[in-house]
Amino acid sequence: MDRLETPAGTVIAPGGAGFNTALAARGAGITVGLVAAITAALPREIARGFGPGGLDRAGLVVRDGLMPSFHIGYDQALNARYHHVELGVELLLDADDFPERWLATRHVHLSPLGASSRNQLAFARRLRARGFSGTLSAGCFLLDGDGEVTRALAAECSVVFLNRVELAAVFPEGPPGDGTFTVCVTEGADGASVHRGGVITHRPALPADVVDTTGAGDAFAGGYLAGLLGGSDPLDSALRWSAIAISDHGSTALVTAVAARVGPRVEVDTGRIAALGPLLARHARTSALDFTGFPLPDRGVPWALDCLAVATLHQYGFWTSDGDGWVAPMYAFANGERFKGSDFIWQAFTRAAATDPSVLDPARLAAEGDLFDRICTDDGGSCPVPHLESHRQLQQAYGMTLVEQGHRGFGDLLATVADSVTPGRDLLERLARLPGYAEDPLAKKANLLVVILANRPERFLDLKDPRSVTPIVDYHLMRSCLRTGCVVIADPELRRRVEKRRWVDEWEEEQIRSAAFDAINGLVSVSGLDQASVDGFFFTNARRVCVETAEPDCPSCPLEPECAAERDLFQPVFRTTAY
Repeated sequence: MDRLETPAGTVIAPGGAGFNTALAARGAGITVGLVAAITAALPREIARGFGPGGLDRAGLVVRDGLMPSFHIGYDQALNARYHHVELGVELLLDADDFPERWLATRHVHLSPLGASSRNQLAFARRLRARGFSGTLSAGCFLLDGDGEVTRALAAECSVVFLNRVELAAVFPEGPPGDGTFTVCVTEGADGASVHRGGVITHRPALPADVVDTTGAGDAFAGGYLAGLLGGSDPLDSALRWSAIAISDHGSTALVTAVAARVGPRVEVDTGRIAALGPLLARHARTSALDFTGFPLPDRGVPWALDCLAVATLHQYGFWTSDGDGWVAPMYAFANGERFKGSDFIWQAFTRAAATDPSVLDPARLAAEGDLFDRICTDDGGSCPVPHLESHRQLQQAYGMTLVEQGHRGFGDLLATVADSVTPGRDLLERLARLPGYAEDPLAKKANLLVVILANRPERFLDLKDPRSVTPIVDYHLMRSCLRTGCVVIADPELRRRVEKRRWVDEWEEEQIRSAAFDAINGLVSVSGLDQASVDGFFFTNARRVCVETAEPDCPSCPLEPECAAERDLFQPVFRTTAY
């Protein structure tokens, strides 16, 4: 994501030379995959260009570090000046990252790698050594100095792309006339020329509303290659996609064009839901949990309400990760006993509040930045919870908001809905403005808290409107929806990463989670059960039968007769404070 300083103001836009070339080539109609180093998750502005019908992302490899980004300034004539260049993880990419199965592809294009033709040349030669026998091209690249390396790179290629300045530096006497490779020269507003075997073909630029010319040459390359490989006029295709590229900032216009081709990544299987609903009605009618007993607070303790409210906002992210994705659930010892994930949080807050209920006071939560760490200390003396800083921030923001609202505890907030005829809906509306609960558009933790308060023996909440509760979409529920077949992943590459427990992007996670939300609503409707019963069934079943750490025990599952048995599927691996 680049920062562009334009005469009209600052714009943040997607970018990248190889990304632009790939998008233009795909938009022009040929099949394209992208090989690049990335961090754990792509921004949605970039991710929407991938998927069925878009770019194949099987060549994206995850590396620790920063995504490449440019800070570019423009004058009134839209001339660009580079203020800062962050090459980031691009420098960690090499030809061994190229997928084995792609070595049989027809053509590979090399965009600038670390702004160096030396890197491109090394990549090309290693690719040949690995067995690639197709044709190569190389994009508008920055010069290493005398042009010798760039000329050596050109000799490896069937097509090279330069601008006029680069042409003069690399081939001061003009490109070789023997026709061993084609040189495409972009000439800005004057159009472009193609040099081949001593013959020069020139075409003027197409009319365009110019917004941002950065990336025009990369889009030109993609359009040209699409024409060359797809059987249309390469130069016409190149000029057309170059004109599209400059009509918006960065890669925006190209992403939009390709995203229109992308089919659904994830779908809800209504037939599967119809088949599973009757089984669920038979087996889940008494599955709603009462949320009492250790590690949760016992019935009737005076601090239970605040403990439930504060601990529930921390119910997320209980798994460890590395550069590739999911590693294992979080386990930790407390008082000599081993606890998994959410149970560790529940016991920590229950024990702390039993000793000193003031740890739940909004004023302390707001003021003591390390209070969560101290409450959630394991037997080794440290806090084992991943994504720790987010817990600290949410704890303080939660406490501060209650203090600002004049509440001495969660009970004061709950009292505001006590006389309502729709207390569930009203409490959810208040939680949608309370940090720790407000960040999730699907309100997993907020709906969980409503169910907890309504189902506890104390009946903290008289849920007169149970239909106000919507699906409590967490990891277990998504894994259950995927394995039963209620949710189907239509994107083969996304399915591969879900099976391999690799990182997914925000855009992909959102689609899986939204589909699971719709699927559970469908199961509620078909089964005739309430959300608490359906959620209680899937939560219990996913922790005992369809677990994340071992082979599913399908014969023990009540849904087995109608389940799709997608045993290899996992849940989307994505860091969020929502669940």
